[in-house]
Amino acid sequence: MCGIIALVSFKNHKQYLSRLDEMARIIKHRGPDDEGYALFDVESSNYRIFYGDDTPKEVIDSNLKSAPKNRCQYPGEHFTVGLAHRRLSVIDLTATGHQPMSDETGRFWITYNGEIYNFKEIREELKKLGYSFFSNTDTEVVLKSYMAWGKGCQSKFNGMWAFALWDNKEKLLWMSRDRFGVKPLYYMFHDDFFIVCSEIKSIMPIIDLPPNFQEMYAFLLDGQSEANDETFFKNVYRFPSGYSAFYKVREDLKEIKFDRYWELESPTNENSFSERRLKDSSEEYYYLLKDAVRIRLFADVKVSCALSGGLDSSSITFLADQIIRENGNNTESLVTVSNVYRNEKYSDCDESRFIDSVVKILNIRSFKSEPGDTQLREKNDYGLWFNENCYEHMPISGLNTFKICKENLIKVNLDGQGADETNAGYPRYWRNAFAMQSFNKEYLTSLFFAPISYRQKIRSVFRRDGTSTPGSIIKKRFGIKINDEYRAKRVIKDNFVGISVNEALQNSITFNLKILLRNVDSDSMANSIESRQPFMDYRLISFQNSIPSNYKLHNGWTKYLARIAFKGKLPDNIVWRKDKMGWPQPIRQWLNEGFGFKAATEIKESSFLSQLLNSKISDEFISLLIKQQRPFLRLYNLSRLYDIFFNNGYKKLSRDILKQNNY
Repeated sequence: MCGIIALVSFKNHKQYLSRLDEMARIIKHRGPDDEGYALFDVESSNYRIFYGDDTPKEVIDSNLKSAPKNRCQYPGEHFTVGLAHRRLSVIDLTATGHQPMSDETGRFWITYNGEIYNFKEIREELKKLGYSFFSNTDTEVVLKSYMAWGKGCQSKFNGMWAFALWDNKEKLLWMSRDRFGVKPLYYMFHDDFFIVCSEIKSIMPIIDLPPNFQEMYAFLLDGQSEANDETFFKNVYRFPSGYSAFYKVREDLKEIKFDRYWELESPTNENSFSERRLKDSSEEYYYLLKDAVRIRLFADVKVSCALSGGLDSSSITFLADQIIRENGNNTESLVTVSNVYRNEKYSDCDESRFIDSVVKILNIRSFKSEPGDTQLREKNDYGLWFNENCYEHMPISGLNTFKICKENLIKVNLDGQGADETNAGYPRYWRNAFAMQSFNKEYLTSLFFAPISYRQKIRSVFRRDGTSTPGSIIKKRFGIKINDEYRAKRVIKDNFVGISVNEALQNSITFNLKILLRNVDSDSMANSIESRQPFMDYRLISFQNSIPSNYKLHNGWTKYLARIAFKGKLPDNIVWRKDKMGWPQPIRQWLNEGFGFKAATEIKESSFLSQLLNSKISDEFISLLIKQQRPFLRLYNLSRLYDIFFNNGYKKLSRDILKQNNY
């Protein structure tokens, strides 16, 4: 993984472009291994390339076209376009992987974040077309794919990415983001510049960003969104997933037109079921997932699997171990990392027995660690800093999981994100099944055994939701008013009663899953770890989208197809687990202890929240609120987010984080 910046200056060029290195340094966590800069003159073919403090000497001493020979500086007023890159070296650890990378002619340049897992196959295809390669990176494959096929190249990619590619002849910037939004990308138009970047904080060294109060109100009512183009920072927008865009610098426009290159097709609404099709589909599912794991195992650094002991992470670990054995490699090269809770008072959050079951049967190494219950405020602030969004949880388990990787010199981690949204892993999908499917024997069996309350089952049968949202208590108390159209475009839904299971799954993939992907990216990058998600392979998702929901929810079981696929391969206590945990955290206990009191005090004394809500928050309301975890944490995290990013706290936090990570 890496961090990227593309900056087009309209005026006051030196003021902005001379600070590219400072803007890149603030996201050093995304790429501590290397840094590079390239500046371009739009009135000529001139360009300049530079290095920084973290550029390896072997890069500077190399004969590469893109090898910088001078320290980062602003060369003159004619240079109005800049690219910056921070590199986390994962594939081809040599100088040839340095970015910004150019082709041999110096016309095309790229700053790229991501992994194209099928880059070797695409590389061979390009070789047949006459292209040669000076590196073993997927970056060069992306660059030359564009040279060969233009914007059509992105449809060939199987992976996660966000990049900006500069054509120094046409003075054209081309940007693209992966199908599902695994990798973050933001953009902003200002009177003086246009910027594209991996993280919003990159913009803060050159301009103060005001808060987007409309998004803050919407968050308090509806929770976190990554589907909305707007962010908590006014005039800073998310680049949409599954889209690309050209920006023609010479046209001097202050807008970009997006071009959609991929969209998940409408799912099947077929409801048939047969044992023969179950067998065939489970085999196809197994094959596709195994290949998704296979192509994500390639790296020139240590690779691990995040293991919670659930079916999803256990499946990935099993397949990774099998692939390594089939290739005749040393099985000791595979390790698992697990967040656990050894403290007896948090035992209800501990999945150690399931983790140990998988580790024992596969005979692999396992690194486990407990995050502890100290410095929770600092850890939570740390998560907000990297996430740049606001959430109604705490990032303690996620940050600790990737901290385990970092402490054991592991750079790549495979996890199970996306499986629940494609395989109907959440109990809430039963509500769709009971509301929409026809009565039969299987329906009645599921109605009896499905792991949701009978009240929910009855409401689902009669297509009644009847649940109150976490934000309703805040809305009722403070009378927040916000444009309904704005709320709707954020696409936040906990319930999809009234639509089929497969339609609910597609909505989850398209909208809600983006929140989890963002959380994983921010938690992993906080520790300079690359997170890869085999369940996000678009081939696997497209296949599951075509499978009737009866193969996903069946006889009271969620993920039925996946369970059948791994029956006899994983221990039965893993395959047929009914409890749904997934990196749980003892947040309720923390709130009942010292952290809850401190958080409540912060909410009550927050001048920002009082101003935002046009009211002081009373002790009585705090007492009511702390019993409801999600709205309580919405208020607390929003107050902390404001202090971190909009109260000049980011400067201190940035220094502290650089120091904490030995940067």
